[in-house]
Amino acid sequence: MDDKFRTGYLYKDRNGEIQSYRFSQSTNGEAGRIFYYQNNSMVQMGNDSIGVLTSVTFYNDKPFFAGSLGKMVAGIAGGMSYSPKKAFIWDGNSPLTELVIPAQSTLFWGVSTIYLNRPDEIYVGGLCGVPMYWKNTDPVVLDKRFGEIWQITKSGSDIYAVGLINKFNSNSTGHTACFWKNGALNELEDNAQAYGMFIDGKDIYVTGAIGNVPASYRPCYWKNGVRIDLPM
Repeated sequence: MDDKFRTGYLYKDRNGEIQSYRFSQSTNGEAGRIFYYQNNSMVQMGNDSIGVLTSVTFYNDKPFFAGSLGKMVAGIAGGMSYSPKKAFIWDGNSPLTELVIPAQSTLFWGVSTIYLNRPDEIYVGGLCGVPMYWKNTDPVVLDKRFGEIWQITKSGSDIYAVGLINKFNSNSTGHTACFWKNGALNELEDNAQAYGMFIDGKDIYVTGAIGNVPASYRPCYWKNGVRIDLPM
């Protein structure tokens, strides 16, 4: 996150140059169009929809985006806030491809990540109240309990999704950090949450935090299931 509270992604292209992509965390209409920043220059989408871009991935130096469409609603304390309704993927040029929210969803508050293995194999993590992702446009629900997916990657023929579940089906406290390999659940630790993953040969690294409630979260990572705490 930068000093303007924009989430950022950095990508090194084939020429070795760093490309920066940043997304606003607020409602993302500029002159009626969804926008993002590429190397600090604003790029607007060619539509007049209300929505946000939240994630980007790359294939052959070409960006692919994911986000949500929604509407503005009146807040309890006054003012207007953004309410997401639909997920989408976008190749930067073609019309948006909308994604169907799964029937098991208890709520929808956005898209967490996008991973592209090749142009005809795209994975998108949805924040739908249950741990799930879309493979292309097909929803894949990993558990019936409350959960979240925060990163998806592929190693060889294996698909990994990392995030959390809540064994009490609560969306507030007491999560369990975990990842799924080809749909099979691997628990890491209770009272913890996982957000990222990197695979190096046979070693699996998962980043996250331990703690029962956000105020007590402490950064850590797991290497092959063994937790390493990080200084604060």
